Amino acid sequence: MQENRGEKLGRREQKKIKARNDILNAAVIQFSERGFQATSIADIMNAADMGLGTFYNYFNSKEDILISLLNRFAGTMSEELHGLMKTSPGYKVILKEMVMLTARLVGENRYLLPLLFTGAMTQSNPRGGHKIDMPAPEFMGKFLDLLKAGQASGEFRNDISPEIMAEMFHSMFQAAAFSHIPVTFEKNIEMKLTLLLAGICSKE
Repeated sequence: MQENRGEKLGRREQKKIKARNDILNAAVIQFSERGFQATSIADIMNAADMGLGTFYNYFNSKEDILISLLNRFAGTMSEELHGLMKTSPGYKVILKEMVMLTARLVGENRYLLPLLFTGAMTQSNPRGGHKIDMPAPEFMGKFLDLLKAGQASGEFRNDISPEIMAEMFHSMFQAAAFSHIPVTFEKNIEMKLTLLLAGICSKE
């Protein structure tokens, strides 16, 4: 009897997980097609073939979905960073790889841009001064950690604060997002990154 109850609970949890993932996958499609602002919760739930009221069993708001989707990408970022740290190629290489991975993910999922902008605002003024509705994406803070580690190792210059450097990395994504230069988002980031890394690396 106890075993059957456990099996029933297991199936129930699996059903909840599937429903939540179905909502997230529907949101990806709707955000990509309509844009984040133009997409309504009703649009997402219609695409997921679920009732509108079901949404609030899994999420509090549309912004909550965006954060959940970002967590998917954060997992990819963490795995990549872990692999790079194990090979120890140097902080310049690690930072470049992490920035380009972010550029690829954002280039393919442009609805993530509002969170990158939020990250830039929060990073530049962590104690306030900007009214925002969403928390900064956690993985953007890893740029700051890598910059600090690179300074400690002597690979990056120490005459400029790592916070200023991190702000420049965040601003790079904003500039690329609004650029009218006829290159892809990823290529735009790559060219800007070349200049930025040249400016922050210590001179040998």
